[in-house]
Amino acid sequence: MTREERQLRQLGTLVDLRERERARLEAALADQRATEQRYRRNLERLQQLARSAGATARSPALSPSLLLNAGHYREAVLDLAERHREDLARHETQLAQTQQALVGATLRHRALDQVHDRQQQRVGQAQAQQAQKQQDELATQVWWRGRAAAG
Repeated sequence: MTREERQLRQLGTLVDLRERERARLEAALADQRATEQRYRRNLERLQQLARSAGATARSPALSPSLLLNAGHYREAVLDLAERHREDLARHETQLAQTQQALVGATLRHRALDQVHDRQQQRVGQAQAQQAQKQQDELATQVWWRGRAAAG
């Protein structure tokens, strides 16, 4: 195996590793996007709960203890929604970092893939030249043998 062929094999291995890294980051990004959607749906539900609890807390037909309880419930739901928003903000930061990492991994993969393709072309050309050289040598031998037999 020639040096160029070894380099080609090593580049192929690197390209595969970069492809796996890119695929792993794509999967992580998909998971993070799904989690982001869950956060958003949960926030929407919490806001609906807070609105319904607020409507209950304004009802004059309830006893003072139930009104107080509804007010505490609404406050707890609003606090939970606020913590959820903070978690969502942190998650969105992580999502942006994963997107940036994916872009970098994709660029590294493409660059290595291009280098691999160029190296593969060089190896193919070298192999073709070697095959042509062998054919030329065989043709020369046949020609010399033909001359020797005729002469």
